[in-house]
Formats: sequence, C-alpha cells, structure tokens
Amino acid sequence: MKNIIACIDGSPMTLATCEASAWVASKINAPLILLHALDKTTRPVVSELSGQIGLGSQEELLNELAELDEVRSKVALKHGKQLLEEAAEWIMKEGITNVEQLQRHGSLLESLIDLENELRVLVIGKLGEEQGSNKTIGSQLESVIRSIKSHTLVVNTPFSIPTSYLIAFDGSPTSEKLIEKAINTPLLLGLDCHLVMVDDFAEKSAAFEKAAIKLKNAGLSVHEDILSGSVDDALLKYQKDHQIGMMVMGAYGHSTLRQFFLGSNTTKVLIKSEVPLLLIR
Repeated sequence: MKNIIACIDGSPMTLATCEASAWVASKINAPLILLHALDKTTRPVVSELSGQIGLGSQEELLNELAELDEVRSKVALKHGKQLLEEAAEWIMKEGITNVEQLQRHGSLLESLIDLENELRVLVIGKLGEEQGSNKTIGSQLESVIRSIKSHTLVVNTPFSIPTSYLIAFDGSPTSEKLIEKAINTPLLLGLDCHLVMVDDFAEKSAAFEKAAIKLKNAGLSVHEDILSGSVDDALLKYQKDHQIGMMVMGAYGHSTLRQFFLGSNTTKVLIKSEVPLLLIR
C-alpha cells in the first residue's frame, strides 16, 4: 500500500502540515508517514596552504570546527526525533492511528525521490524553516513540485478543512484528464466543486460544458463560471469571492496552464493564495 507523506521541519508551517495530513489520512485509507529530512553537513577542509601564507597552521582550528559541526548534527538529530514524536502524538489524538515516523539524512528532495515508489499523496508546507515571511515560498518547494509524480497538497497557515474546491480548466487533453482524476480522488469526495475557465480559452466552451456534465453525472455538486483577466489574478479573485477552501490543478500539461505552472505565475499563486493548493498527477 502506498503512503501519505507529510514533510515536518519545525517551521511555523508544521502545525498546519500536521492538520492537513490528518485530514488527508481521514479521507484516504493509507498509512501516514511523518518525514524529517536532515540536510548533509558540509565538513571543513584543511587548506593546502596551511602554514604557508603567514596565518599559521589551520589544522587545530579546523578540527575544532569539525567537532562543533558534529555537535550540531547530534543536536539536529535529537531535535528532529523530538519533533517527529510530538507531531505523531498530535495526529494520533486526532484519531489517526496508522502513523509512522521517518528521519532521513540528505536533502528533502533526495529523500522524497527515494520514497517516491511508496508515495500516494505528499503534504508539504508552503514555507520552509528558513522562511519567516508569508511573502515567499520554501526554497525547496518548486523543485519538489517539478520532480515528484504524486498528488501534492501545498498548505499554508492556518489550515482549515476545505468544504469546496476550484478546478481550473482550459479545454486541453491534460485538463480533461484532470476532470477524470478529480472524480476518482477520495480527497475531493463530498466537497462542492467550482469548475472555472479563464476567457482566454472561451473558444473551448464545448469542452468546458462537457467537463461540467461529466462532473455532475458523477454525482458532484458543480458550479460553473468563465473568468476574465490574467490566469493567476482571475483564479485567486474567484477563490476569495466565493470563499473556496482549496484550489485544484493539474501539475503539468502541454497547455497554457503548463506554462502557468512552470512559469512565474506558479510562484505568484503560491505566494498569494491563502488556501491549500492540490496538484493532481
């Protein structure tokens, strides 16, 4: 059975990530793994010029730095274990019992790639521990989104359980596949669906209507609308105006939405959005 993996790093997003992963686990019958990645530490290297440029031997100083680095690594390891234990305890209090803790050495992306064959849904915070402003995104987030081939839920704080979601549709084969996947994704079961298309794609209104009918025939409550303006601004305005709890999009595709996600608008939406973003593969 494939797993839900939630990335825990001790940042202000940690609680929101725990809340979101508990919600995902309640919707999907899959084990939840809490992952804490310890980046590899760069060790100091003794210079070949030691003692030859008037600074004296560097060996003793570098040995001290290495010892300090080892202490930092041990503290980080201990802190990470404690963080995982507290997160698991919190999630189990929410009624999720199938919870595992996993600590890996290496970058977050390396760890996720190693675990990708076991991954069903990834839950990750919009900000990493190095960020302190809601005006940015975590430094590793874009690489993770580009590389990981599973559904990815990007969360921010505070997290609220969504009762509705927005699907961005552009009439392409990729967005048509997104409709099929949305129908079959347990995460979206029971939520109100808002199907929207930006007017740049209005010539594909027949495909839009077909998608709406398909969603309705699957028993979903569907609201339809064609928007105007730039893609990111139009989607975000609609989400706020209708108080939609989550945005849903295909991560990649050969369409304008592909350019949208691979270009600067991806960052704009992630920065501006106040609700979770579910990228469906």
